[in-house]
Amino acid sequence: MAVVAGDKREYEIYGSDNEGDLCLYPRDVSQATFAQLTNYRSQIIYNENYDAFPYATKIGNSIVGIFSTGAAHAQSDKQVMFRSDDNGLTFTTRDFLVNATGFYDTSLINDLLADGESVDLKVFNLKKTGATISVTSTPLVDGYAVWSRPKVAGTKLYRTGYKLVGAVNESALLESSDNGLTWVFKSKIGVLAGKSLNETDIVNTGGNNWLAIMREDTGLYDNMYQSKSTDNGVTWSTPTVLDFKLINGRQPNLTKLSDGSIILGTGDRTGISGYAGSAGDVVYGVDTTGITIFRSTDGGTTWSFRTRISPIYSTDGGQPYVVDLGSGNVFITWYARKTTKGKPSINSCTMNTTNI
Repeated sequence: MAVVAGDKREYEIYGSDNEGDLCLYPRDVSQATFAQLTNYRSQIIYNENYDAFPYATKIGNSIVGIFSTGAAHAQSDKQVMFRSDDNGLTFTTRDFLVNATGFYDTSLINDLLADGESVDLKVFNLKKTGATISVTSTPLVDGYAVWSRPKVAGTKLYRTGYKLVGAVNESALLESSDNGLTWVFKSKIGVLAGKSLNETDIVNTGGNNWLAIMREDTGLYDNMYQSKSTDNGVTWSTPTVLDFKLINGRQPNLTKLSDGSIILGTGDRTGISGYAGSAGDVVYGVDTTGITIFRSTDGGTTWSFRTRISPIYSTDGGQPYVVDLGSGNVFITWYARKTTKGKPSINSCTMNTTNI
């Protein structure tokens, strides 16, 4: 018998379990009934060094991504590529770029790209011509650090970047007319006096309407700001802060699913540690650090309650990337440290978001 979600509350759900009994079960993927409701499954993709900053997308029916690995935070030695052909159940990894050699190994996805096709992975554009895949790296556009995953807008692609202007950051919309090979500045998104708006993601909410959600670094609670465009990114509304008690975090990721809903993923680094040292996970219902997602069915006007899909130890983790698998199902990857002495690993899950 299927688990049923009746009244969806902030920390728990009132419904029935898989035996049909009425019950109150926590909004927590580590709890069996909620895990059954969402069909939550988790996998570790990579755990060797300080593994961080994953990025994921889909090529055909395969999930493909890259991440950094090295000795410590922001000290990567190489970029590693991963691939899953079974919707995130198993993975193959291969070194994509070793810094010391500068050599790109694209063999893991050679069979996924047809002649003339390309894909963006972080700042890298991989384009296949004949039997060869060439790699073009574009880390900066007009001084803006390239950041988010590209989104399709007619015949063009949009993504975001940010740069330091004086003492604070501002974010911008970048545009590509050649499938991500080159990018140009289009407009400023996040500019607000005294606020440092950097990591930004965007999602189309219908027609020429776009929603942007931004990380802000001067506040105390990992505040996030939003801005909207009604003219396909030419102009943006003045950024406004979201209620941190409902939505906060860093490294926002916005994904519009095929069912029309939007998933927002964030790395929440406020509250007490998501992992209590070596004693295990903190119980649900407590403000803890971790990877969180939210769901909107009205174009980002309102959002579901916070669902933490993974704790992180202290503040060492984040950057969730969501990939649509159809029918409300998603694949999500992120990085997280789980113990006081360990280093972050690249983690993932699959789940159904319909009932969160």
